[in-house]
Amino acid sequence: MRTAFFALAFAALAAAAISPKPRRRDLALSPAGTRTPPSKDAFYDAPSGFQRAANGHVFKARPVWTPFDSEAAAAYQVLYKTTLATGGDAVTAATLFAPLDPVSPPRIMVLAAPIDSACRDCEVTYVLQNSGKSNATDFVLKSVAIDIFAGLYKGWYVAVPDHEGPKAAYIAGVQEAFGVIDGLRAMLNFPNILPKTDGYKAVLHGYSGGAHASAWANQFLPTYGSELNVVAAAYGGTPVTVSFDGLASISGGGSFLFWGALVGLSNAYPELDHFIRHQLFPNGTEAFEAARSLCKTQLGEFLGNKSLITFFRNGAKTFTLSTAQKYSKLGQLGKPVKKDISPAATTDGIVRRPTLMYHSSTDDIVPYAPVPAYVESQCKRGAKILFETAPGLTHMTAAIMWTADAYKFLESAFDGKLKLDKCQQKVGITTQLGTDEFVAAIGQTAWNLIQTQMKTAA
Repeated sequence: MRTAFFALAFAALAAAAISPKPRRRDLALSPAGTRTPPSKDAFYDAPSGFQRAANGHVFKARPVWTPFDSEAAAAYQVLYKTTLATGGDAVTAATLFAPLDPVSPPRIMVLAAPIDSACRDCEVTYVLQNSGKSNATDFVLKSVAIDIFAGLYKGWYVAVPDHEGPKAAYIAGVQEAFGVIDGLRAMLNFPNILPKTDGYKAVLHGYSGGAHASAWANQFLPTYGSELNVVAAAYGGTPVTVSFDGLASISGGGSFLFWGALVGLSNAYPELDHFIRHQLFPNGTEAFEAARSLCKTQLGEFLGNKSLITFFRNGAKTFTLSTAQKYSKLGQLGKPVKKDISPAATTDGIVRRPTLMYHSSTDDIVPYAPVPAYVESQCKRGAKILFETAPGLTHMTAAIMWTADAYKFLESAFDGKLKLDKCQQKVGITTQLGTDEFVAAIGQTAWNLIQTQMKTAA
């Protein structure tokens, strides 16, 4: 599957009808990256005394080769300082890309990938390099390739952080927020990619699990990232409610998602980890450890279509107990988070940057039902959100259909032309798939890749 994806990506590049650009990377070299997973790669280890550094400080860096090198002047993996959800010091990594023809002053897109796994070896830095052996490669690459190509085409610097942090805290919103925000700081602190930061502007972007991370970062910006010049955010298919009882009710092939979320939150919060372990039958312990060691696609094969409640000694009652409820409430996007649960920074839950949210009303993976209420609550509290929806689209189709609208929104924010003084709602997609306007918004390479993916899916 991974080889097939690279073939599709390079076919898209070959077909791109674009004028010649200066190439600052010799693609003939294109060496393989390390096959050592993050859990065994010393690059990901925190250096001695790292706690004394400021958030976003870059400790280590190494150039990497990726499937996107034809559109990038340079690509590096960096290890940077961040904060754990529980307030402790930590490090995590990001892949940073420089465009061939950068806009000046610099424009930065922090792209949160839908990592969707509670296993450290599924992190996106390992996925993006050539010849990595992550089992998440095919899924994650397909999820971010269009965005990386589109961002680089537009002359934007692109940062793709391991926002789950060193413990793979999947769906732990506080941890994801810190990882995203400090990923932007890392870009600003790394002149090998971004030589000058004067006058920079930044945006947040993501879809699905990446939207979850971007949305949490968006609401933490006023406190954890107050000095950063983030001018807008655009994300779609956003999980605004992630509660244990809701996850436990998932049946069929998607039931494995419960384990990823439960373990991801347990990775972030030792109290929850201790609680859950004492609630499990032996087969539950096996499932718990599987979610900590397997990527999303593997976990689906192992735990899909299995009754969840039978893994727990107290059955459904487990998730009504006080410890479970405490952390289940943390799954509610837009709710205040206080210092007792997030010592490093608090949030009132309100997004204060102009934001585009888009979500199909017939989404088959991330529920649409709670999203309008979330948007309404935000708007009543002063947020400026353009909320777009449309029927008849699956979760994955919606990601493609809204691509151009998302990039036009972000570009308007960069240009200082975005007019969003108050919340607005719209039914339908403005820029239609395949039109000249659609292709111009994202670039020919990204459009060719969309076409290839659509043909493959047909």
